[in-house]
Amino acid sequence: MLLDQFSWRDKVNLAVGYCLLKTGRLQYDMFTEQELNDLIAPHFPFTEQLDIPIGEGHLTCLEGELTMPVATNRLTLQMLCAIDIKVMGNTIYKAHIAAGVSALPNYFSASQTLHITDTQVDFIHLLNGRYSLVKDTRFLIERLLPRPVSGLSSLLSQPLRSALNVVSAGSTDQALDYLSLYLHGGTERILEYHKPRIVNELLTKLDERAFEYPMRDDHWREFLFARWGQRVCVEDNELRFYFTPE
Repeated sequence: MLLDQFSWRDKVNLAVGYCLLKTGRLQYDMFTEQELNDLIAPHFPFTEQLDIPIGEGHLTCLEGELTMPVATNRLTLQMLCAIDIKVMGNTIYKAHIAAGVSALPNYFSASQTLHITDTQVDFIHLLNGRYSLVKDTRFLIERLLPRPVSGLSSLLSQPLRSALNVVSAGSTDQALDYLSLYLHGGTERILEYHKPRIVNELLTKLDERAFEYPMRDDHWREFLFARWGQRVCVEDNELRFYFTPE
């Protein structure tokens, strides 16, 4: 029997919920922001690689907070992230950023599944600039060349090109352009360079998960909605699961 997996308390809750639904007194079930945040908390932190011309970059999403703004039907996830860029084993850029991702909740009654669709990155901006690190790339150049050098003209030297050709897998010009960003750019400008890559990594991560949540048969609230649920939407800072009118 389908109901055998429920405790007696859950069976009572299910019976009461069904009676309220049949009499029209139960229009929807809902999840609060706190309940949803409890569900996503175990998924943090996670780290993704950043594609850069030379060296290695990592984006670590440390924690996230899910909100449901009143003015929109979207779930919004605000994340605290850390960026770390290393060249030849040396950290040349480190910063904390805030990133906002939002998506639409949709319910497919045929499969009894909640889907998260239309995912987009709404914003990325620098946090606590005074804690950011931009390390002058001249020290890297000096390590690559046999003698101390200075100025941008040194970036065009043949010894440096040869060395960069090895460590950048042949993409010397891109590596030179990338290192020059650190010679002349500040924390904001460097972040602007990396933003498209950060957006791509966040969207790819979410696409890989292709978030689908099937209603569980062993959870009385989800069992009830799976059989008489109609649609899901964001209203009044709640994720509401509306039932089919009886």
